[in-house]
Amino acid sequence: MPKENNLTALRWLAAGLVLYGHSFVFLGLPEPSFMSWLPLGTLGVYIFFSISGYLVTQSWHHDAHLGRFLKRRALRIFPGLIVCILFTVVVLGPILTHLKISDYFTHPNTLLYLRNIGLYISYSLPGVFETNHYPAAVNGSLWSLPVEFFMYLILSILGYLKLPRFGFLLSCIGFVFIAVNYESLVITPWIPYGTDMKQVFVCGSYFWLGSLFYTYKIPRFFTTSNLLVVLFIWISLSRWPSLFVLAGFLVIPVMALAFGLSSSPLFKRMTHHDYSYGIYIYAFPIQQTLAYIQPDLPLPMYLFLASFSTILLAAVSWNFIEKQALKLKPATPIFK
Repeated sequence: MPKENNLTALRWLAAGLVLYGHSFVFLGLPEPSFMSWLPLGTLGVYIFFSISGYLVTQSWHHDAHLGRFLKRRALRIFPGLIVCILFTVVVLGPILTHLKISDYFTHPNTLLYLRNIGLYISYSLPGVFETNHYPAAVNGSLWSLPVEFFMYLILSILGYLKLPRFGFLLSCIGFVFIAVNYESLVITPWIPYGTDMKQVFVCGSYFWLGSLFYTYKIPRFFTTSNLLVVLFIWISLSRWPSLFVLAGFLVIPVMALAFGLSSSPLFKRMTHHDYSYGIYIYAFPIQQTLAYIQPDLPLPMYLFLASFSTILLAAVSWNFIEKQALKLKPATPIFK
């Protein structure tokens, strides 16, 4: 894999799709969809999981040590998240709530919101965004983080047990099977630790496909002709929606990683400025704030203000929080 590739640009794109798709929802407009099938925000999340599966598996193979692996993953997720949650609770909440400040800080939901730091997702703050088009939710994007970290735990356990490559393949097949048949397999919603298990299996399928691409070195087959054949076959399946959706589990990671693992001078500068995580965790509250202040803002102006404000916070998060935390990552031993 080339040292300089498009993966950072791809993460920016995925975060941008989430921001763009959510903008319509927050203004009370129908969210645009990809291929008349998948909301753009959801597509962005699936791209994130595909990239993560590939890179996190690569990280494990480079240093198959349980403690160091989990420390690296924690340093990527939690420092930025902690600051985002505290900023939301201490700065945005008191400014935007219709409650008295004393009532806001003594309300049980304010304390409950802090559970997001431990990946137990809570969406509302007292008196905040209650009249928005998408009411009460302060940061709905956080739901994917416990799913993501759960994938890290499963990967580390399977790696620690020295599961052969075929075992990873079976895990992936199992995730896809349950994701496709979830409604028939699970009668009542299963939400342990505040997390919808359906999303664990759906997003987990994309994560494991990304993981398999690294494990089996699939990107070596990413030629232009092969990609065009895959895309043509997938589009041809659109006449049969169930097959089209099933094939999407494979095609989305293929197309995403084919772009991400290629190299382009156009995106080279982005490699050292990975604002994607900051964009992802800050976009939702910033967009809700704009929709609360001016619910009738024209979409182009709304997109400009939301993007500018979110990227600004993401830049601060990357340069002063995330990048500094990543300096604490344990080094990979030269001899193992």
